[in-house]
Amino acid sequence: MSSLTQTERTAIQPQWPNDGRVAYLATQLNDYCHAPPYHPPEAYPELGSTELDPQNQVYGCVRELLATLALDRENFGSTDWNPLGNVIRPGMTVFIKPNTVSHRHLTGQNIFSMITHASVIRPLLDYVRRALCDEGRIIIGDSQFLFADFDKAMVASGLKPLIDWYRTQTRLPIECLDLRNLKAVKTWAGGNWGREALPADPRGCRWIDLGRRSHFEGIDARKLRIAVAPPREMAERHGAGHHEYLLPQIVLDCDAIISIPKLKTHRRAAVSLGLKGLFGLVADKSGLPHYRKGSSDEGGDEYLHRSPRKRLASRMQDLVQSQRLVAMKAAAAALRNACWWTHHIVPFRDNVAEGMWHGNDTIWRTILDIHRAVFYADRQGRLRDRPQRASFCVLDGIIGGAGNGPLQPDPVHSGALLAAANPVALDAVAATLMGFDIRRIPTVREALRGCGADFESEIEVFEARGRRPLASFAQHVNLEFAAHPEWKGHCERRLNSS
Repeated sequence: MSSLTQTERTAIQPQWPNDGRVAYLATQLNDYCHAPPYHPPEAYPELGSTELDPQNQVYGCVRELLATLALDRENFGSTDWNPLGNVIRPGMTVFIKPNTVSHRHLTGQNIFSMITHASVIRPLLDYVRRALCDEGRIIIGDSQFLFADFDKAMVASGLKPLIDWYRTQTRLPIECLDLRNLKAVKTWAGGNWGREALPADPRGCRWIDLGRRSHFEGIDARKLRIAVAPPREMAERHGAGHHEYLLPQIVLDCDAIISIPKLKTHRRAAVSLGLKGLFGLVADKSGLPHYRKGSSDEGGDEYLHRSPRKRLASRMQDLVQSQRLVAMKAAAAALRNACWWTHHIVPFRDNVAEGMWHGNDTIWRTILDIHRAVFYADRQGRLRDRPQRASFCVLDGIIGGAGNGPLQPDPVHSGALLAAANPVALDAVAATLMGFDIRRIPTVREALRGCGADFESEIEVFEARGRRPLASFAQHVNLEFAAHPEWKGHCERRLNSS
């Protein structure tokens, strides 16, 4: 299959909201409030009577962030202020999507370098409720890492006590859902190879077929892989003119999505921000391409250089996921591990595996495909030419994650909060803030292309002291996040680069 031309590629890009405004607040905070339900520190006129927690500085910072973006500016400071009123109307179903990817940090460091803290979510819940006028529904949910424990993540993030309390304060129905259809379970041989079906939401799910609008059209679908599912399942979801993603019906039924991702690095995509965050709305992980099998000169991006040992290890990984017998899985896993162990005797020419490097040309396509499916599929799963639901994003970077993200990043006490309606503009500013060059990050670069030739110049950063274009922001602000080791030297802003 031949690749699409640039003209064809541009034609299939989603048409994002034409809004380049992004608010950035340097909060000076180095931690969150840890006292649920995270009450505001003072009586704000728009909230009416409410309990207070003078120690909770996070609430006031989120409020200031929304005001910095000039949301409902004419009413700020009065009882009528309704910052999300342009996104949410009374009677809507609103989906709140935090990043709760896992219940634990893989190396035991601060978990809030990788998941959203509930003290950031509390003010957004209040302003969603304010916009709904207590008419409508609120859904909170995530489709986590396959090996995550949803209930433990809700406790770790502070969401469980917040939601339990909030349900006693409003007549609005509030649901909290694990959106996955499967989770991983341990087998007798010690591997996370088993799969357990999760209780199905009675509203069900729908397959969204992007057809030729997918960024995988023209790509050899036989090479597409995700390390946690058998190749045959990927092949069922991708082929010429056929590219499917499974979305919960409750996502398709919603009228607005409020996304609350983290400020962190990512091993395959360089960064995990607003665009990557909506991975957590897909119910079935098996059809999400993460890399393409083979070395870069073999048409893949699994690793850099040709390697018989890596090729064999990759075949064994396919068998681990494809075999039904645990004994066969264990044997394949042992041979796979042995192939990798040989690098202690004869080093590989590169240490890259499973597309975890700057040469990954796959994951950005999946990210942009998911955004098209989430925002352009109607309630019946049919793709439309215009967005079918509104969006708004607040990015939690009070503690960010650098280095080996997204599951074991090093905590960075960056004190940052960002907000925007357009996830592309948000990611462009957030990646720039981290010290990265948006032209060297495929997800952001390709998404900007889809917004039009002039969109980057239209991005404005709103700060407490005023507003300035992205190019000026890049010259003066740099948090110098460490990139993932296999991205180091390949995504940072060069000296004098804007």
